[in-house]
Amino acid sequence: MEYLAFLLLGIGSGAVFSALGVSLVVTYRSSGVVNFGTGAVGLYAAYVYSYLRQGQFLQPIPGLPATVGIGTSSLGFFPAFALSLLVAAVLGALLYVLVFRPLRSVCLPSRRDR
Repeated sequence: MEYLAFLLLGIGSGAVFSALGVSLVVTYRSSGVVNFGTGAVGLYAAYVYSYLRQGQFLQPIPGLPATVGIGTSSLGFFPAFALSLLVAAVLGALLYVLVFRPLRSVCLPSRRDR
């Protein structure tokens, strides 16, 4: 029975490593820039989920309060999970538009230069 627990733990950590690897490759293929910040975005989404479960929203803007109350004592699993995925998607889209897309034009040569 102990082997089953270790098997499940190994599958879970292997899934995390494979998801990070796939996201690194997809980011490079789509933007042409190697992004090692994938883990940071994933960790931010995990923090947002944790704070939503406690009735707070963790905001990323420096200089403002770190958390903002959401009006309830806590959120359930599914609403907190859905909101944290939405926040991660918005953060990823903003990073792509504001950082990676401009870097692509700087880092990659134009078709005429090839």
